Amino acid sequence: MLFPPAVAVASVCLAALSGDIPAQARVEFLDLLLWLVSGDGTDFGSAAEGLDLPLLCQQRAREGLWLLYDEVASGRSVEAAGSAFEILSVVESDRERLHKVRDHAGDLLPWHCQNGLCDEEPEPS
Repeated sequence: MLFPPAVAVASVCLAALSGDIPAQARVEFLDLLLWLVSGDGTDFGSAAEGLDLPLLCQQRAREGLWLLYDEVASGRSVEAAGSAFEILSVVESDRERLHKVRDHAGDLLPWHCQNGLCDEEPEPS
């Protein structure tokens, strides 16, 4: 369940990813962002106000699509590329572009992402 600070935390994750940070920190920020965009609902107070926090986190992550695609193509880390690709599989509306990136990334992605297990069609938000 997500709470109101989630959207701000998504922004912090994107800001951190735009910088030169240690490899393990990069993986941790990507994993946190993945958790936020894949959120399992909104707290009751926010829901009562009509807020869909996972959707708001997804919208925030879309502002950093270029960061996520860069991470996939960078070759810095298969783990980080896999997390970035999994985030893209949730937030990217251009499925054709996502599939082309997957096909071209090859060994830069973990096995499960190379074989399409990361980018199944998301459920509508």
